[in-house]
Amino acid sequence: MAIPETQTAVQLSAFGADNIVIAQVPVPKPGAGEVLVRITARPVNPSDVFAVVGVYPGYKPKEFPAVPGLEGMGEVVSLGPDTSGRLSPGTRVVATQWRCASEGVGTWQQYVVAPEEDLVPVPADLPDEAACQALINPVPVIGMLQELDVPKDDYIIVTAAGSALGRMAIRYAKSRDIRVVATCRRAEQVQELKDAGAYEAMVLATDADAEALAKRVSELTGGRGAWGALDSIAGSSPARIAPAVRVGGSIIVYGAMSGANIEWNVVQGLFRQVALKGFWLVPWLASKSAEEQRAVLAEVLEHMRSGLLPPMKTDVRPLEEAAAALRDQAIEGRPAKIVLRS
Repeated sequence: MAIPETQTAVQLSAFGADNIVIAQVPVPKPGAGEVLVRITARPVNPSDVFAVVGVYPGYKPKEFPAVPGLEGMGEVVSLGPDTSGRLSPGTRVVATQWRCASEGVGTWQQYVVAPEEDLVPVPADLPDEAACQALINPVPVIGMLQELDVPKDDYIIVTAAGSALGRMAIRYAKSRDIRVVATCRRAEQVQELKDAGAYEAMVLATDADAEALAKRVSELTGGRGAWGALDSIAGSSPARIAPAVRVGGSIIVYGAMSGANIEWNVVQGLFRQVALKGFWLVPWLASKSAEEQRAVLAEVLEHMRSGLLPPMKTDVRPLEEAAAALRDQAIEGRPAKIVLRS
């Protein structure tokens, strides 16, 4: 494949979705130990929205204009010097981290350079639109359950369980003989979550709902409470679910659907020793060796291929429609994940 001199890229002239332009930029050349990858598919995640508006700590452009895009998949085009030969041109790959993205040269362009050690081959029967979703949602599911270290046949609470990550957590936990009590905001989701594998599902929208949750979990666990919880809402959610968590248990907060602040009840933390912990994919992966990181992502790809961690349905759009995709990403209850192709 002939490599062009220039490529199409989505650029930010400054932070803010109104500052997106489509530009032609040079195609980078791989250095020692690096690989040139032609990016074919990129999901639009909430973290991409936060990156564009300038509040995501994992995206810190060195200068403007900058290219957004924290995740994607593509095809190896060429190898720089001093690569191992583990990959060859034509290999479809995802990355344990697109290091260029943290510096403001992300995946929303046609070609990127990545360290060879960060790349993992994609199974032949996993489509691009699925493989490009392998990092930001599925890896935290595995990581958070490892952090909770839940005993077999015990219970965890998963809030906002109708989300893509929530449904993955239900399926993955069930495969590990962990029982999920799923919460949601709408009554019509309750049966859907049970059908998806939740042991129990309940609406959690009011303080009365929180009391009902604590009572039901107490019944299920013989009065002890859930081993722990995964929360993507923040706001009042941790305080509402804490009474349903065992003494000494942990609530892992990995999202902020209700905003950046958390309301907390000191009784839960002080006298019941319920701990609030944050989970961020970047440092969790960084704590592992490159080989361990690749193994985690290879496990995810296999689970996606087998259907254990199914990707979301996709709404495929051209790369040039990135600005509209960011606006649409904010629509609550979207039935499909937007994927930008080029």
